[in-house]
Amino acid sequence: MTTKRECATAGAKRIHQNVKEAYLKAMPKRKCRRIAVWAAFFVVVAVLSIQILYPLDRTLPLTWMNQRWVGWQSETDVANQATLTFQRSKIKFVIGGKANNAYTLSETGAEIQAEKMMRQLADYPFWMRLIPFSIFWHWSKVDTLDVTFASVALENFAQKTSSQLSRVPVNAGVAFKDGQVMAVNDVPGHIVSGQAIKSALQAAKYSFAEVTEIRMDAKLQEASKRSAAFAEVRNQAELALSRPLIIYAADKSFTVGAAEKASWLEFGEAANGGTTLAINNQKLQTSIDAWSKIAGRPAGQTNINIENGREVSRTVGEKGSKVDAASVAQPIADYLLQGVGSGTITAAMTDLEPSVIYNNRYTPTEDGLRAYVREKARYGAWFSIRQLGGNGWSADADAEESVVSASTYKLFVTKRLFDEMNKGTIGWNDPILDTTVSGCFYRMTIASTNPCAVAWLDKFGRQSMNDYVYRLGFSRAVTFTHAQATHVSAGDLTKFMVGLERGALISGAQRDRLLYSLSHHPYRYGIPAGSQAREVYDKVGFLWNYVHDTAIVRHSRGTYVMTIMTQGKSYVAIAAMTREIERIMYP
Repeated sequence: MTTKRECATAGAKRIHQNVKEAYLKAMPKRKCRRIAVWAAFFVVVAVLSIQILYPLDRTLPLTWMNQRWVGWQSETDVANQATLTFQRSKIKFVIGGKANNAYTLSETGAEIQAEKMMRQLADYPFWMRLIPFSIFWHWSKVDTLDVTFASVALENFAQKTSSQLSRVPVNAGVAFKDGQVMAVNDVPGHIVSGQAIKSALQAAKYSFAEVTEIRMDAKLQEASKRSAAFAEVRNQAELALSRPLIIYAADKSFTVGAAEKASWLEFGEAANGGTTLAINNQKLQTSIDAWSKIAGRPAGQTNINIENGREVSRTVGEKGSKVDAASVAQPIADYLLQGVGSGTITAAMTDLEPSVIYNNRYTPTEDGLRAYVREKARYGAWFSIRQLGGNGWSADADAEESVVSASTYKLFVTKRLFDEMNKGTIGWNDPILDTTVSGCFYRMTIASTNPCAVAWLDKFGRQSMNDYVYRLGFSRAVTFTHAQATHVSAGDLTKFMVGLERGALISGAQRDRLLYSLSHHPYRYGIPAGSQAREVYDKVGFLWNYVHDTAIVRHSRGTYVMTIMTQGKSYVAIAAMTREIERIMYP
């Protein structure tokens, strides 16, 4: 019996013999061919090994992008190249064969899909790796940029670009130039819708070239006024320019050329939408004025000398003459526009009245002062003046009239406040608003703010204030219950300041305190600015278009009190009137 080892050995020999016989039967008999087969086997195995082990983040060896070989490059490098190309890429819209302005691709809201492009270039699935030599025939090529669009940015770009690409049609028309009729031909326009732009952008293939042209279809828009519609009025204008025209005025003649006639003519629009030809009378008047300067005679000047409001003398100027516009305007229109009448037109002459100059003079007298304020009162002003020394002059102009007081009413509030203090009902240190009575007093009189004054008016009562000032002897022109605003008169303000200066209305420390406020406020642009006096104590008021100033003026030549209330004027005007008043009072 054979042992198990012997049996195994015999079996192995049989298997080896069978394999050898099969190998010899399958393989070519020549040794070199066998070597070739083995070599091919090993090549295939090597290629398969390379394919299986090929890096996942590398492009395939035969990959192309933008007609450039990008094989064996990292996905990051190739993505960066694509991104840089995208950033430089531009588009142009081509409408009717004409390219428009270039836009960067990013302006449209486009965003490059770099990762998607890289997946396409580096895509090498595992099953494909198991196919021998697939690495050499499985390759990718990318010739266009893969982009997507942000919807909001795309919409905004489309709407903006729609107005830029659309062209408004140009209407036909006619115009005058250099004495000739010039025709303006109509030019059709087109409309490019925002939706069409969006659709074209989303459908376009964006090459790696610098500029991608996108062809757009535009909707034609014809002009509303075509050239043919102006044929009749154009012919009318040409006839008007061709008609000879001579104007006779006095002993002068004026030949009107085409350029001058063209300056008179203008095109207009009729109610039915048509075009009309007419004469611009204002431009015609320019020519008539020029003829008048030559054919006519200038008028003289009448000088009227007024002293203290009364005429004292006058010098009458001579009449002149000018072309009567009515005598030529209609004949010219009829002739040029309709061919009616003659090309020789005789103009009538009309008198030209002399200009009148009023020379006002005010003497340094009380009459002169009164005449001056009466004259100024005609133009939105109210006056009240009292000299407290010297000549004792006075002058009023509408001084009793009730006028919007602005902040001047605060003088009467101050008087009432002092009287309440004298009764012991109010003290300087009493609280009011966010301060004390003392603080509020200076806010009201120096800063001229309103809250403190209003608070005291509410405390005293407006009707009570009316009764109070009437008991003091002021007129009913002063009222705190007017529907519009508190009212005073120039005369009442002057009366108050006279009483203050003489110490009859307010005296002692209270008087000194008020005078201090009236000389230390910041609004000293009116009477203080116009006066030559060093001491001026004034209270201003300004509300809406009312500007007032009432003052005690301690002039070197005599103290006086003056109130100037104005409407529609300024403190500069009040200062100027103060200078003139002092010139009259103190020459």
